[in-house]
Amino acid sequence: MLTTPVQIRFSDVDSFGHVNNSVYWSYFDVGRMDYLHRLFADDFELHDETVILVHAEADYKEQTRLKDAIAVRTGVTGIGERSIKMRQEIVNAETGNVHASSYSVLSGFSKAMQKSIPIKQEWRSKIEAFEKM
Repeated sequence: MLTTPVQIRFSDVDSFGHVNNSVYWSYFDVGRMDYLHRLFADDFELHDETVILVHAEADYKEQTRLKDAIAVRTGVTGIGERSIKMRQEIVNAETGNVHASSYSVLSGFSKAMQKSIPIKQEWRSKIEAFEKM
């Protein structure tokens, strides 16, 4: 899994003194984008063939507060013909406690055709090498 530090902003915290549940999605996005950029550089932004998020779900396990040091751990758990399954955790960087976890599915996508495409072999190879699959 790739670990990405995340800075909590004052605006992320609600009147209860903890990070609002809707903000966790932006943290998952930060981790997902860091993962894709580190493995593929600009491949997903500069070319027609990319991946898009088609499913996401989350479980909230522990409150996150403004002064918590957190990070997002991101990894791929499976690759199908047209999809990439991803698992993420928002963790306290000091204690290791998991504050939230997410399961998501990315689909290969052609911007020009506006439809799903198979996962390219070069993407599959890079992910499998990184994840030791």
